[in-house]
Amino acid sequence: MLKKYNLSFPTIPKSNYQPQSPDTAIEADICLFNRLRELTLKQRLEMFISHDKGVKKLCLTGIKFRHRNLTIEEIRNKFTRAVLGEKFTNDFQPKGINENMWIQDSISLAGELHQLFESINIDYYVNQGVASSIHGEPRSTRDLDLVIEVKPNQIDLLVKTLEASGYYCPSGAVEDLQRGLGNMLNITHTETIANADIYIKDNSPYSTSQMNRRVLIDLDGIPAFWIASAEDIILQKLRWGKGSKSEKQWRDVLGIIKLQSESLDYGYLTEWAEILDLVADLSEVLTQAGI
Repeated sequence: MLKKYNLSFPTIPKSNYQPQSPDTAIEADICLFNRLRELTLKQRLEMFISHDKGVKKLCLTGIKFRHRNLTIEEIRNKFTRAVLGEKFTNDFQPKGINENMWIQDSISLAGELHQLFESINIDYYVNQGVASSIHGEPRSTRDLDLVIEVKPNQIDLLVKTLEASGYYCPSGAVEDLQRGLGNMLNITHTETIANADIYIKDNSPYSTSQMNRRVLIDLDGIPAFWIASAEDIILQKLRWGKGSKSEKQWRDVLGIIKLQSESLDYGYLTEWAEILDLVADLSEVLTQAGI
């Protein structure tokens, strides 16, 4: 069983407190999260958007500097390979030569997909890297990850809707979904090179709980989209990192707890940690976050 925790964030560093990076002093780490808590959600989103775009701009600038004699189409192709990495396939054919369209951030992409999913009555939420950056410490992430709830007879409509809006859907992955053999569809917009992994929700009780607890981000000047709750991102990442203790997953969880310490539903975390066999992991990360 998990013990009851003091929910107040520490003003004096605790001996077990773990900074986000080994070379960061505890006092500096606490100061960072105190400053982040002073920001509104909109301000944190704007900071993430600026950082997300900045990474792509830097990538494009570097490619153009190293390959000054290439045509815009050749630059686009190199940028596409750099952005997509191992997800690039020769079947994907980018279109357009407007450089400004290539610098799309994950939040704008989430807003566009929100409208598409809403138009065909498919429930979804954003999770993984983008979600943890919103709930916790902002960090760069290569693509957008979403979970959708879709029936087998909706697959064709989903794919047609995405393709009609300019998204490339690999035929092999589509066929697997249609046959009930796959659970993920990677999509890339042909003009913006924006990339997303769409995961199909399973029927487990915890998956249903995550969908039921999703949160709508709806702020002036920010595209609306659904996101997994902070508690569910914590539990997700503890599951993914269990055993391996992935540094990235653990750091994401620490960042969420440090930022959201006073608003987390600890009863929910405790309940599902026991069901998912995450009690020891949750206890450890709470301690390292100063709770």
